[in-house]
Amino acid sequence: MMLIQRQILPYVEKTISEYPVTLITGARQVGKTTLVTMIEKKHGYTYFSFDDTDLMKEAKENPKLFLKTHPAPVIFDEIQRVPELFLEIEASVNKIRREQGSIAANGMYLLTGSQKYRLMKGVSESLSGRVGIIELPPLSQAEIRNYSSHVFEVEDEILSKLSEERSLSEEELYDSILRGFYPARWEIEGMPIKNFYSNYVKTYVERDVSQLINLRDQMKFENFIKVIASLTGEEFIADNIAKTIGVDKNTVVSWVSILLTSDLISLLPSYYEDSINKRIVKRKKLYVNDTGLACFLLGIDSVKALKQSSFKGRMIETYIHNEIRKGYLNAGEEIDSKLFFYRDNNQNEIDLILLRDGELNLIECKAGKNISKAAVKSFSQLKGSKYDQKGGCVICLTDDPVRIEAGIYAYPIRCL
Repeated sequence: MMLIQRQILPYVEKTISEYPVTLITGARQVGKTTLVTMIEKKHGYTYFSFDDTDLMKEAKENPKLFLKTHPAPVIFDEIQRVPELFLEIEASVNKIRREQGSIAANGMYLLTGSQKYRLMKGVSESLSGRVGIIELPPLSQAEIRNYSSHVFEVEDEILSKLSEERSLSEEELYDSILRGFYPARWEIEGMPIKNFYSNYVKTYVERDVSQLINLRDQMKFENFIKVIASLTGEEFIADNIAKTIGVDKNTVVSWVSILLTSDLISLLPSYYEDSINKRIVKRKKLYVNDTGLACFLLGIDSVKALKQSSFKGRMIETYIHNEIRKGYLNAGEEIDSKLFFYRDNNQNEIDLILLRDGELNLIECKAGKNISKAAVKSFSQLKGSKYDQKGGCVICLTDDPVRIEAGIYAYPIRCL
């Protein structure tokens, strides 16, 4: 079995040193348990999982006694199963802070969970100001290939260097998009686990979704997530989805919120500022957070089928969006308030806009190799911005960096 080093580990360790409670969230199967097991061995924690029903029952029946019996530093895996512990964790942290000082309390509890709604409810009610919250994404391509970590921005010298140092063939790219980025798809040498995604969806619908809502029609929900997969890289329009699957708009909005809290999708806001007087499309753009899951839901079952699919371009764009997002999450940098897209009523579009350090990074995503100036014509729409433009680029399947026009290059996708 191949053990993949997670690039988020230094950020987790930093958070542990700064907060009494560290909470690691993320979709089911992204590697939360493996990550905290590494920390358990290195930093002397005791590990407990509430997948153990006897342990869960013990904690629920008498949370105060449970914490006394299992003192810090301790890891509680799948903490959303025992929300009764949050108040007692708060009391335990407050006691140490009062008796020994704030610094002495740091690193007491390391928690994990995959149902963000229940987790955040408990955190906001009991642990506000005492908890560092970390979102663990699926594996990045850099983690799989053991490349150095990288927070993306349009910096020509850095992107050229990464293009030169890294290797990723077109075939390898498509294979990874199809395989997806859950650790179980990579940890066994050779072919990935068979039926992983069919079991994943079945478990997700039957366990996670059914615990959050009263799901009357499981088939309709499964049809809904297939429609969502078909819209990756497209604008989210609830009315259209409702008509397609035969439910009302409010149901669609509710179901989308469940996918968001499960970290299965992201919604990208449109970019807008008062200084740009254009008619901006203000709907959000939808991305599935794992391309392998999206391919499975769309019935794309081979690299050949992916290359021939009408979804090929959007899978490439989804991959680019996801890899940029993972880089920021792994570095502990906020990304959801920095990443946007642009579209106006004159059909001008920019796939991704990264606002970092008061500068705009403009990014187009293309599934081809030969890129013309037409691909970046919309960059000029942001010339009236109150922010400076750091740079613009196209990320695509080119073999090497290519100049498109003054100051704008096409870079190979391996530079992400």
